[in-house]
Amino acid sequence: MLANKHPDYEKESEYLKTTCDCISDEIVYLEEEIEKMDESINKLKKSTKGNYSDEMVVKATIQEANKRKYRQLVKAQYKPYFGRIDFRELGKDELETFYIGKTSVVRRGDEKRLVVDWRAPIASLYYSGELGDVMYAAPDGLIIGELELKRQYEIENKRLINIFDKGLTPMDEFLQQALWQKKDNRLKDIVTTIQSEQNDIIRADKDITLIVQGVAGSGKTTIVLHRIAYLMYTYQDVFTPENILIIVPNNLFLDYISDVLPDLGVEEINQYTYEDLVMKLLNKRYKLKSVEDKLVKLIENSSINEEYYENIKYTSWFKGSMMFKKILDKYIRDMIKDFVPKENLKVLDYEVYSYEEVKEMFDKDFNYLPVIPRVERIKKYIKANIKERIEKIAESINEDYKKLVDKVKKSDLDDGEIKKELIKIYDERDKKINEIEKAVPNSINKYFSIWPKIDIDELYKSVITDFDMMSKYSNGEIEDRKIEFITNYCREIFENDEIEREDLPAILYLKMKLLGLEMQGKFSHIIIDEAQDYSQLQMYVLKKLNIGNSFTIVGDLSQGIHSYKGIGSWRDLIKEVFDEDSTRYLTIRKCYRSTMEIMNFANEVIKNWEKEDITLAEPVLRSGDKPYIIGKNSEDEIIEDIAKRVEGLKDKGYKSIAVICKTNKESKEVYESLKKYKITDLHLITDEDITYESGVVVIPTYLAKGLEFDAVFVHDCSEKSYPNNELHIKLLYVSITRPLHELYIYYKDKPSVLIENISEEFCNKE
Repeated sequence: MLANKHPDYEKESEYLKTTCDCISDEIVYLEEEIEKMDESINKLKKSTKGNYSDEMVVKATIQEANKRKYRQLVKAQYKPYFGRIDFRELGKDELETFYIGKTSVVRRGDEKRLVVDWRAPIASLYYSGELGDVMYAAPDGLIIGELELKRQYEIENKRLINIFDKGLTPMDEFLQQALWQKKDNRLKDIVTTIQSEQNDIIRADKDITLIVQGVAGSGKTTIVLHRIAYLMYTYQDVFTPENILIIVPNNLFLDYISDVLPDLGVEEINQYTYEDLVMKLLNKRYKLKSVEDKLVKLIENSSINEEYYENIKYTSWFKGSMMFKKILDKYIRDMIKDFVPKENLKVLDYEVYSYEEVKEMFDKDFNYLPVIPRVERIKKYIKANIKERIEKIAESINEDYKKLVDKVKKSDLDDGEIKKELIKIYDERDKKINEIEKAVPNSINKYFSIWPKIDIDELYKSVITDFDMMSKYSNGEIEDRKIEFITNYCREIFENDEIEREDLPAILYLKMKLLGLEMQGKFSHIIIDEAQDYSQLQMYVLKKLNIGNSFTIVGDLSQGIHSYKGIGSWRDLIKEVFDEDSTRYLTIRKCYRSTMEIMNFANEVIKNWEKEDITLAEPVLRSGDKPYIIGKNSEDEIIEDIAKRVEGLKDKGYKSIAVICKTNKESKEVYESLKKYKITDLHLITDEDITYESGVVVIPTYLAKGLEFDAVFVHDCSEKSYPNNELHIKLLYVSITRPLHELYIYYKDKPSVLIENISEEFCNKE
């Protein structure tokens, strides 16, 4: 209800003023402290002449904490909190009131906590607790009590606008108001509207692999970003920006989510696309075939050349499969059988280490290491221990020369001649030993120079393009015709000095096994978004970058437009890659993005995919127009109608409108056609774009995945454009689940079978 109509308006207004005044005072205080500390640090730098100082480290840490808190309070000063709970702990008479915001606010002087951080244990009651008996997990154990009030606030510019009480006003009213807001060009945080099922995921145990199957619009991306903020707040000694890794589908998406973590007080997290991460780990930039190339091949052949279509799909799947990993493992096993040169390590003519000794080091003592680091470790070991062996050789030489000395001493030579001979023998002995000692470094280097060299790229290409080798190591698990297709297909790509994205996991795996990875075991927590498009081998290698099993993996199998290379089943992924005992699998069915009408229509479309365990979306109670299916006689008529409706939507105040096409080529053509209508803020989005602009965008489906818009136009859903197969069902499903408020679907001549028979109960047909 309107705040000034609420019975507690005066009290609440006073508390808001007190809090805002406290924040203002604290901002001034921190500004002064930051300035003082800057001066102190500069003086210390001069006195230490830039050298390391414990005092400098302490001061820099305090300064960074002050600056971080300052930034948080500046953001919070006009809207310091959004919720309140009144809680009475079991066995206590006192009713405690907690105001909840994005950051905590503590009054200087009496240290009274005016606002509790949303990530604090008590704040979980705001998100998950119902009025009455409740409990929450605190560091010291479970706290039991009674939740007597749960209140939400809409605050703008330090003024109370609305107050919503659980039990007095529909709690969904606050959520509805948030969902009806217009979109701009960035994903926003959802701290004020986190729902119970989302809260459970955000606060899930840190030491598990958490896999979430979430329908389109369920907030998967936002949830994982909030989970990062929660983990870093709750386990500050475990999780730092340096040891958390986020993997996202593309750079456009990275830009789209770029505001969320800073708004939650989290900065400098490692964020990569999988391709960029791999190239960093391999220290090499590859020329990659575009995602579009593969997708277009599949789109064009899905209903024309079924055999080619299936072979392309199989090849893409195979490259990221655990089957291919097994083939590579067998190849590596055979390759390293004879990796140690069948020679002894000699210094001059003296054997220092035998072939058998070095072989044992390689096969047993250091076999826990990747191949090349193993060789380096053996070399290091030999360098560290060779002195002892050289000394033994010197002793042996000394013994030999002792015999000569004795012989000379017993000879008939006079004393002068004996002395001369002895000096000559000693000089010869010392020279020999000295030559051996001097020859050691060169002998070691020469010995290790004959060991095999490894070129990961060449090795990978030699395996996957060799029919005999693939046949041998697959043990009959792959048909010959498929092996022939794989080897020929890959050879053709490599001849153009290109590789596919699907090649990267296996190349990275080879480097991990043979050369070692710089980041192996570096990360305490890894987040993977849009995970349905990742292969099992991709996941396996990412697991090796993790210290333990701490993962958050989210995706939606219904949106797996790259399912030809990705995950067909979360259960299979858990079984093949992760530890079943430390993995938790959850499903989110509620859609918070689109209206009921849009999601009910989308459910009808995805039902065309004849899969037993499809997760259908349950839209939150927000109603709007039914989607429009619009038939036109020509492409020109479609473009004209889109242009006209775009202007109407902009007049409604919509800030983010998308025209979604199936491919880049189609997007470029539509963009050029729409330009003629002088639409303001019209943008074309392609693979090359790394920033996402609001306004009116023309974008291919595969780049729209994960994004959301106020309204969406599906450019061409004609019979020929969208045949009834898994790929096209998913492409269409992704497109129609992007809009928050309005959806328009066009076709020429005849609509796709995927929408043709959908009842007018779910759509408007024009």
